[in-house]
Amino acid sequence: MNNYCLPNWLGYIQYNKTSKLLASERMIFTAGDLVEGIYIICSGKAKVLMKTHNHKKKEKVQIIRVAGDGQILGHRGISEEMIYPISAETILESEIAYISNTDFIKLINSNKDFAYHMIMFYADELLQSEQKLRVTGIQSIEEKVAIAIISIVNAFGYKDENTGELDLSIGLKELANFAIVSLPSLHKVIDILISKGVIELNNKTIFLLSESRLRNIASFDY
Repeated sequence: MNNYCLPNWLGYIQYNKTSKLLASERMIFTAGDLVEGIYIICSGKAKVLMKTHNHKKKEKVQIIRVAGDGQILGHRGISEEMIYPISAETILESEIAYISNTDFIKLINSNKDFAYHMIMFYADELLQSEQKLRVTGIQSIEEKVAIAIISIVNAFGYKDENTGELDLSIGLKELANFAIVSLPSLHKVIDILISKGVIELNNKTIFLLSESRLRNIASFDY
């Protein structure tokens, strides 16, 4: 936001926004809540959750997105209904800023660069969602895991770029959930990627040795 708004509007937002520090595993907003504004991660990490049902109609909470510093949450709820269809929860202690709907609309109307940025942000999210929906049923488990890891790299970056240590911030069980594979399948894919020299695993820490090769495995630009 700081890169796309006029200086006087940055001052306006600093004055009108509210910020709070949330501990890990705290809800930022919950599906079904009324949308009264958007949230920005000032520092920290969060996961976006959606309730789904399997073929046995058993309810499951699916991680559909991870987000890091500077990223927006809650925008999917801005619609005619103005109800959040998903939930968001902190992964670790995070500072979250809140901007009301009124102030958000003022920003859009008064800052053309920010408006364009938001259009492209929505377009990119829609494209990624369509791509994921289109290929989820035909992807191999290796492709699904590759996409999940690339999504985490896009959101969080690296803990150490020199070694390729991922800033994973979630456990392998949650990574399997995010990739929409079983935990045994995740372990199998990790072994395959290790054998190919794409990643390295050391005490549950994943090191990405070749991001380009992992993106190729993911099959499409993600």
